[in-house]
Order: sequence, then C-alpha cells, then structure tokens
Amino acid sequence: MKTPILFCLLGILITPSAVLAEDIFADRSVEPGQFYAGFGLLKSEAECSYEGVACDSTGYKLSTGYKFNKNLAVEGGYYDLFNNDGTSQETLKKSAVNASGLSLAGVGSYFFDHKKSLSGKAGIMAWQVDGNTDGVLVDAMSGTDILLGVGAGYELNDYWQLRGEYEHVGGDLEVNVYSVGTTLSTL
Repeated sequence: MKTPILFCLLGILITPSAVLAEDIFADRSVEPGQFYAGFGLLKSEAECSYEGVACDSTGYKLSTGYKFNKNLAVEGGYYDLFNNDGTSQETLKKSAVNASGLSLAGVGSYFFDHKKSLSGKAGIMAWQVDGNTDGVLVDAMSGTDILLGVGAGYELNDYWQLRGEYEHVGGDLEVNVYSVGTTLSTL
C-alpha cells in the first residue's frame, strides 16, 4: 500500500522538473526545415549536334528539395534538356536528338531582405542523350558531370517563390541552362 503512494509522490515531483528543464533547454530560434517542389521552363544551349540537328532547345525541369534553414538546402531535379528534330541536308532522313538528366545539388542562399535572394548551386547531374534517325535509335550516350549554378529569387509569400537560374553542366556533356520558374514550400 505504501509503494503505490510513494510512486505517485515521486511522479508528481519529477514531472514539473522535467517540463521546466525541457523549456529551459529548448532552442526556439531554430525553425524546422521545409520541403519544397518546383517547376521551371528552360532554354538549353549545348555544344553538340546529331545528323545536322542542333542540340539547343527549350524544355522544362521539375525539382524537389529540403530547406534545412533559410540559407541551406539540398535539391534533386529532373531536366528535359533538349528535344530537337529536323531533316538532314545530306541524307534527307529525319533525325532527332533528345537529352534528359537527373541532378542532386546543395543550394546556398543569401537574402537581401525578407523577399529577395541570390543563390548558388553545386552538385552532379546524371544525363542521357539519344540520337534517332527515321525513328530508329542510332546513337546513345550517358554520363555524370558536375552541375554548377547561380540564381535569383523573389518570395511572393511564405510558400511561393519565383526563381530565375543559370546552370552549367560541365564534363562530357557541355550544356548551359537558363530557366525561370516557381517553387512551393510546405508549412
């Protein structure tokens, strides 16, 4: 009979001290991270051609990431780099060249005020390029290269941001990517 009362008294004494200790050591200046997703339209300039078809094209990119805080994030993306077709002047055959890539990068941002920011990006891109002639896959290449970029952002509110970026994929595939788009963050 004395044991349950002793445990109840001990519980009453320990609970307030544990709650007070939690409040004292809680760091309220650190906000939890945010997930985000983005979409952008892009213009690519590549140093390649296939059967007389230039690799320069328009496309899109999809991205998703996690902001550890306002200044540091990790981001992954899918890029539709180029998708061009044409007729070869020499062979009179219809040719097409397509390229896409998957990226993983760290993103650092500097905010001038609560709305405007500059960002830098460094990471890698795994890419694949296909060359088709008359609908038949003739040539294909793939690889992994360095991805570097700079950008500017403008926050419309706590969740939406407009973004403009210049990115360069360098190595076996040399592509300059110019994009404009938007991101949506979680609460």
